[in-house]
Amino acid sequence: MTPARFQADFTGRVFCVSGGATGIGAATARMSAAAGAQVVIADVDLAAAGATVAAITAGGGRARAVHCDVGTEAQVDELMAGIMAQEGRLDVVHANAGLESVQKATDASVQHWERVLNVNLTGVFLVCRAALRHMYQRGAGSVVITSSPHATATVPDAAAYAAAKGGVYALMHALALEAAPHGIRVNAVNPGVIDTPMVRREILAAAHPQAQLSRLAASHPLGRLGQPSEVAAVVLFLASEAASFITGSAIPVDGGLMAALPSGPALAYSG
Repeated sequence: MTPARFQADFTGRVFCVSGGATGIGAATARMSAAAGAQVVIADVDLAAAGATVAAITAGGGRARAVHCDVGTEAQVDELMAGIMAQEGRLDVVHANAGLESVQKATDASVQHWERVLNVNLTGVFLVCRAALRHMYQRGAGSVVITSSPHATATVPDAAAYAAAKGGVYALMHALALEAAPHGIRVNAVNPGVIDTPMVRREILAAAHPQAQLSRLAASHPLGRLGQPSEVAAVVLFLASEAASFITGSAIPVDGGLMAALPSGPALAYSG
């Protein structure tokens, strides 16, 4: 499915997308470049990031890739300093980098716990902190964070992931309040199950992958997985002037997932 694309003009703007090599981040990178932005893709997988850059430039867009582990303070600060040195400005940051975690809390090691929180929570903090320091100097900019429904309701075997996303949800609110006096907006998207490489890996790890795929699709009232471009379209909306009075909000892009009772797909009381 190809959704109707939100039309915005980001000509002359600079986007930084962490975790932009694949999935939602790559979709944001492609869509913002198509809208005229110069895109900087930050990812630990430089080869995959380079492939996304190549696709963007082949289509006439402008992008470059930077290796960055968002959980490492020095690398994040170097990323942002490099953007200011090379592009000369920073208008939008999509703090999207994250890793999956499916493990029982009682089985999880401290090392596993710390790694998940380091990337999924501390990494978001470091990217946002470094970006806001530069944005404050201009008094303009927008930050969009990839959060998750796991921030408020989760499933078994997701303790570390849920804890990190809950922290991200709270962090977004705190950053929105701090950034507002500087003219900068901070929001989040809460994707449902999106058809990304990360989700595909999780599905393949299930005992019955096809049944797991069907179950995940059916858990959304719209009856399917979401597409990365459907999330990216909301990211661009939040980053645009069309959302100029929106800050401190987490926008669900979840096919109705969080509207359904825990039993799964919505069931009618009659009929």
